[in-house]
Formats: sequence, C-alpha cells, structure tokens
Amino acid sequence: MTALGVLASLTPDAIVAAASLVRLGLVIDLSIPMDADVLPQGDPAFSEPFHRWDVLTPEQWHERVGSEKDAFHLDAIGGSIHQGTHIDGLVHVVNDGKVFDGQDAGSARTDKGWTFGGIETVPPIVTRGVLIDRLPARDGRPLTGSEEVTVADIDEALARSGATVRSGDAVLLRTGKIRELATARATFLDAQPGIGVEAAVHLADAGMAVFGSDTGGTEPQPVRDWSRTVHVELLTRRGIHLVEWMDLDTLATALVEHERTDFLFIAIPLRITGGTGSWVRPIALI
Repeated sequence: MTALGVLASLTPDAIVAAASLVRLGLVIDLSIPMDADVLPQGDPAFSEPFHRWDVLTPEQWHERVGSEKDAFHLDAIGGSIHQGTHIDGLVHVVNDGKVFDGQDAGSARTDKGWTFGGIETVPPIVTRGVLIDRLPARDGRPLTGSEEVTVADIDEALARSGATVRSGDAVLLRTGKIRELATARATFLDAQPGIGVEAAVHLADAGMAVFGSDTGGTEPQPVRDWSRTVHVELLTRRGIHLVEWMDLDTLATALVEHERTDFLFIAIPLRITGGTGSWVRPIALI
C-alpha cells in the first residue's frame, strides 16, 4: 500500500512526536452512530440510506444447523459511504476529467471502482491534531445555514485557544452543525456551514495533512461557486483528505478542561478497494 497526497509525508518521527501528546490516557470518540434512526435519509438521487438487516437470525441458525444450545446471529449493512462519519478519498472529486496527481478519470475508473487512488491507499492515520473552535467567539451558538468560515475566523479561533497548525497536522473545525442531527434531522442536509476556499488554502499552506469537521459537506452547502470549491482545492489539487460528520463537542470541552491545545489524532479507513471513501471511527487522545 503506497500512500498518496500529503499523508505520504508523515514520518515515523512525526508519529512518535504525536504519540507523546498522550499524557492523561483520555480517549475521545469523534464519530456519530451508524444508525438509520440518526442519519438523515437524503436525496435518493445522491444517496442510498444506511440500513442493517438480518442475514440469519439465531432461530434460523438452529433450524439450518441444529447446533443445540449454540447459535450465531449474522447480519449485514448497506448504504452510501459518504454519510455518517467518513473520510473522502482523493478520487471522490473529478475536476475537468482529472483526479489527484493529474490522473485521467476516464482511464482510472472501472465498474469495480478506481484503479488509482482508491481509499485502500489511505494508511492508518496517526498524527498531531488541533481543533479550530468557532463556538467560543459566538457565545456557544452553532453556525447556521450556509455560513462560511473565513481566514479571519480561523486566525481568531487559533489565537483564542493558543493552538498552532504545524506540518502534518489533522485540523478539525467545530461549527456545532452536528447537533442538528438530534434537533432537526429531517432538514440537516438542506444547508451546511463550512470552511471557505481561502481559509482551506490558508490551512493547507500551513502544512495541514487532514481536514475534518462536524458538518456534512466540509464547505458551505449548497455550493455557491462551482468554479472553485474546497473539495477540489484540497482533495484534487493538494492531496489532503477530508473527514466529515464528526462530533467534536466532547473534544472541545476536554481541551478546555485540561488546558490543552493539541492531541493525538487517529483515524483508520477500511481498505475498500477502489472506493471513493470509507466509514471511520476517529479518536482523539490527550
């Protein structure tokens, strides 16, 4: 497995340094439940709803196998990858017929998936993480609608927390949007706040290796200008993976409580050959 994009530059020394950030042994889950009653249905033209079903119940096992007191329960799951907490592969976006590294999309995509840049090329991600929290400047109020996070917003949040972005970092943006899954699930996908193009480039120029957020679309949705999007700027042009649908509330509280500005970030994608993304369960350790 050969990593592509900025993740390929992460060194063993950088991972050792990131691991040294774990001082309290506190593990914080940054994912949301993969639950059909939690995830919004979405437009069927763009999404297959998440669902779980029984392949073989314990009762059916007994009937088929005759295993006396013992029985297995076998189930299956299905649904679009780009819902719930997931990571975008570098082939999630095609720009003018090309994907990351100038690869021709028509040549690299087959009915079985991508022969270049599939999510199986993404290694387990272990790196330093920093949180950009927009809520303190808003008296705890989440961003709403299609609000854009600007360069000034980024700089203000970093200055307020004392955090700095370094080469190889996972940078996580907290907008508060994910809370709407509990309060406004039916309209969750109608609009998304998110990071603007200039702000995303600003972080990329600072050395960011992974960008994550608590939104369902990374950048403001609906997209305002299709001629220049965050997805293209980060995935296609810079090889920076995106993690979406994260729950960052507990992390934000813990960083303040323990007077921390950075943490160890771990996210491990499934090796789905040729896939454009993968569900993940990212964690922060402090």
